Amino acid sequence: MIVPTLTFIYDRRGRAKRGVSAPVELRIYVDGKQKYVNTGIKLLPKEWSKGGFVSACRDDYMELNEQLHIIKQKATSVITAMIKQGEIDINALPSILQDELKQTGTFVSYITRSTQRKYPTIAEGTRKRYDVFLRFINKWKGIVYFSDISERKIMDMDRVLSGMGQKESTRWNYHKLLKMFIDEAINDGLIKRNPYAKLNIKRGDEDGLKRCLTPAEFHRFESCNIDIDKLRRVRDLFIFQAYTMMSYSDLAEFSYDKCEEVSGQVIYKNKRIKTRQSFISVLVKPAMNILQRYNYKLPIISNVKYNEYLKVAVLCAGINKPVTTHWARHTGATIMINEYKLPMHIVQHLLGHASIRETEKTYAKVLDSTIVEAVGMGQ
Repeated sequence: MIVPTLTFIYDRRGRAKRGVSAPVELRIYVDGKQKYVNTGIKLLPKEWSKGGFVSACRDDYMELNEQLHIIKQKATSVITAMIKQGEIDINALPSILQDELKQTGTFVSYITRSTQRKYPTIAEGTRKRYDVFLRFINKWKGIVYFSDISERKIMDMDRVLSGMGQKESTRWNYHKLLKMFIDEAINDGLIKRNPYAKLNIKRGDEDGLKRCLTPAEFHRFESCNIDIDKLRRVRDLFIFQAYTMMSYSDLAEFSYDKCEEVSGQVIYKNKRIKTRQSFISVLVKPAMNILQRYNYKLPIISNVKYNEYLKVAVLCAGINKPVTTHWARHTGATIMINEYKLPMHIVQHLLGHASIRETEKTYAKVLDSTIVEAVGMGQ
């Protein structure tokens, strides 16, 4: 039996020119017949070496050549299986190989598998964000293969999202997930670098900071009189959540049995449900007062009901804002920075952020607003 030869062919149709990319295909040749399989890699003429590999003029040439190596390995495996069955069907090879690559060789399939592994350990809200991101990636088709991951493709995604009317802060959520999956692929040895290192994607922090109560509003809500029991319980949950800076999912997992006393102060340690990042909550006096009020067992309700009642409860304090449970986390951080004068690196650990840069990007502006407010009050 004649064994096929496998060769990578660049620009088979001769359409490449300066500034115009062309595909790299795998040619399968056997017994006078040949078939071509698209590798999903497109290059400019200067980016392809006559030796049959991606040239070093591209920053990502190592991962692209690794991708070509994987494709050739897959083709060899498919052909070996055919040989064992006694016949090489060259006409069937392209479709079989494409199916193999779709299952194991694309970035889209990689993030799909990664998401499915995370599902049992992440909150429902996070799962929904992952699902929205996956639907977008599959529909857009701008990033399919590992070789598609580049600065240009990421900026293409940003422009597409902007064209869909997505706000800067919403677009950042897509970038955050894409960056996370790219980092995972790097850790798994599938790619070598993260293009986000060379990009400056605006996060939309100012929109994020608007999603919190000012210190004055927070204390007005904290002390206002509320006659309806369910609204009063919701107010207490929000106040406790703010002082501990927990997300709703972490609040729902809270148990006083896991608390311990350190130097006369009660602390609570756990890992964030969303990121599995360790965090610590110091139960300051207002938080302890709420726990004592409920015999150390918080009156947890569903996130949907919590948000529904919360919008009514804040009206009792004369606050007409679309407050949600997540506002408590932002509000608590501003309180700790402004009133408790905690340094940023301490707030980082209280929030459970992976790096201080993440905390600084979100809350550094809070210090500026505090200065302005203080000067204004002194006039």
